[in-house]
Order: sequence, then structure tokens, then C-alpha cells
Amino acid sequence: MKESKYNFIIEGKDGNTLFYNTRMGSLAVVEPHKKQQYDLFIRDEAELDNDFLSQLKYCGFLVEDGFDEKLDIKMRLLSSRYDTSVLSLTITPTMACNFRCVYCFENGHYGHGKMSISVQDKIAELVEKEVHHIEKLVITWYGGEPLLAMDVIELLTPRLKKICDKHHVEYSASMITNGYLLNTDMCKRLDKCHVGDVQITLDGDCNTHNKRRPLADGAGSYEKIISNLEEVHGKIGISIRINVDKLNKDKVQEVVNELKERNIYKDVFCYLGLVTSANGQCDNCTCMTSEMYSKFNLEFMFNNEIPLQSFYPKPSGNYCGADYVLGYVIDADGYVYKCWSDVGISERCIMTLDEMLGHNVSENNLITDTQSQLVMNGYMLFDPTEDNKCSECKYLPICMGGCPHSRLENNQICEQYRYNIDGFLLEYARKITDKEN
Repeated sequence: MKESKYNFIIEGKDGNTLFYNTRMGSLAVVEPHKKQQYDLFIRDEAELDNDFLSQLKYCGFLVEDGFDEKLDIKMRLLSSRYDTSVLSLTITPTMACNFRCVYCFENGHYGHGKMSISVQDKIAELVEKEVHHIEKLVITWYGGEPLLAMDVIELLTPRLKKICDKHHVEYSASMITNGYLLNTDMCKRLDKCHVGDVQITLDGDCNTHNKRRPLADGAGSYEKIISNLEEVHGKIGISIRINVDKLNKDKVQEVVNELKERNIYKDVFCYLGLVTSANGQCDNCTCMTSEMYSKFNLEFMFNNEIPLQSFYPKPSGNYCGADYVLGYVIDADGYVYKCWSDVGISERCIMTLDEMLGHNVSENNLITDTQSQLVMNGYMLFDPTEDNKCSECKYLPICMGGCPHSRLENNQICEQYRYNIDGFLLEYARKITDKEN
């Protein structure tokens, strides 16, 4: 037996030691005498009793001498990336948006129209084509601002749901919205469209948010969003994303404070999002480094008693829909992408729905095979287990190379766990043991 390459041994303040393994996601509190036995075993100075040896192997802290952990991680990656049981569609019913956020990667790609019946027909045809081998259809409504095209969502949803019901395929839907139009009536319409949860962004106190996320006419949006949250909290699942950079980090806590004061916080899930220089729409000088953000985020979680299990570092397969074989983003005109950060960028389009479905297409609408292959290869063929840097990293199983889009933008960001894993796991273990005691 040998020690896993993916072990983290963290000394606790109570004399015990935390063992954590990124390949298995296992966490154990090890008493001092057991830790001493382990150290002697690793130095080939003593044997372990069978029970302790069996537990260490089960949790992945020890592996057989001939076992290749990196190949196991590669197998998990490929199995996850090329699994065909889930069809994941991010659909933008419109590229129109009523906001003009200062860091938005869609800046310059806004539209005004809505998805036509013809494009809706093709999406339904795509689902009909794939439904025979999938177990679940996952829809994410995106934009633009998707609530500006609620009529499209109300037309397309029953068609997709009917196909799924006919073939006994599970259907789920969520939405990314700025929240400006999310009142009680809109909530009822979303419920009829089987949208179970929404993500809304707030960027600090009223003044800070309004500077960063103004309406298209320059007016503020904060007061209306907060008013809507007071109406709808508890009626639909709500995640509040607080985008953070160097400019607004001192105002982030005020979002939580206001949500608590208005009795909203108990019904929403708050988390931070790192502002990055996606598609050149943010000044890198104002973006936090990954290390700075990870420390800030850990403090934010602790201060606000955010459930740590939601962020527990688990082993991963593929990273997201962008590097998943049946993950697609479809814009209002029927163009298909791999990542929602690419929407509206013609050179990142992989095909049209017509091409995807084998329809005849005109030369003017044809995405070249060369472009499609270039983009697909960038997202689908990167193997972190073969990458010079990633393959030697102990965080590989929980990071898997990080965000594919950031990597393609030459802005690869290591996962925040690299900088805060000790503090996170120590607090996580403390909460578990306190609950057990």
C-alpha cells in the first residue's frame, strides 16, 4: 500500500488531525495515536491494524501499490464528459436586456428581437431527436434578460414538457434573471412553466449596485429588485449572486444585512461570484486575484453562516456544460454555442440548429467545419490529467482544469480551494462534530 497523491493532512487546534482526499472527497478526524501509527506506516517503520488499514483504503488515503490514481481521474472525466443521459440546453429567448451592467460580457451583442416560432420548432425537434436516449432534460433560460421574452418561454415550455412526459423523461428548468420584472404575477407564470428556481444578482448597497447594474436608460434598479424580492421570497427558489471585485468588496455585506432586515434572507441562498475579465469587458486591474477572492469568500461564508456543505470540495468529472457532450447554448436566432459566455460572438458559434438537425442551409448561414472543430476541440478535448501544470496538482480531482472558457481566454483561474482549503475544512469538521456532540 502507498499514500495517495491527493491527501491533505491538516493539523487541528484540538490535537486531532484532519485527513482529506480530493480524489475521493473523503474527510476524517484522526486521533493523535492513530496519526502516529499512520506516520510510522508511511515511513515503513510499522504495520497498521487491519481495521485502520481498511478504513484508510476505503477513504482513498491509502491505495494499492499498482493503482494509478491519475488514470482513475481520467476515467471519471471521460465518463462524465461523454455521458449521454442528460440533455442540457441553455436557451436565450431574447438577447434584449433592460440593464447595462458595467462588466457584462454581452456588451456590444445586445439584440431587440425575440426567438421566432421557427427557431422554437427546431429546439422542439432537437429534443424529439435526443429524447429516446436521455433520462433528463435540463433547461436554463438565459439572455439578455429572459423575462422580456416570457411569451416565448410560455410557448416553448409545454412543447418540451409534452415530449418529455411522452417518453418518461425528467424535466427541470431554472432561470438567470436580473430580477427587475420578477413580481408575484411573473412568479406564477414561471411556476406554470415549471421553472423551479432563479438566480438574481445584487452587487452591494443601493448606490453601489445602481452604478454597476443600471437600467438601459441609466436609472437605478436596486429598489425595484428588493421590492420584488419582498413579494416573491418563499414562492420560488432564489439564489442571490453577489458579484465582487476590488471596487465593491466593502459593500458586499450590506446586501446580506438588508436582506435580513427585510426578512428575505431566510428564503434565499446568497453566494459570491468573482468578476473576471470575460471577453475583455472588465478591467483586470479591478478584478480580484483568485487568492484574494478565496480568502474574502471564506470570511463571507463564515460571517453569514452560509451552509458549508453547499461548497464542500467534491471530486468532479467534467467541469460544466461547456465541456459536456450534450451541453449546448442556443441563442434567439438559432445559433449554437458551447458556453453561455460566447453568446453573440460569431467566431465562437459551433453550428446552427439547422446544421445540427441536418436541414439544408444556405452558404450565408453555414458555420465552417474548421471553426466548429476549433471551438469544439477547445472545450471538449482538453485533458487536465495530461496538462503539464494541472496533472501534477493535488487539487486536480476537484478542479479538473477550472473554467474552460477562462482557459480559452488565456485567463485560467485556479479554484479558490487552492488558497482556503485548510480553513474551510477545519470549520466544516468543527460544525459536524459540534452537531454530533
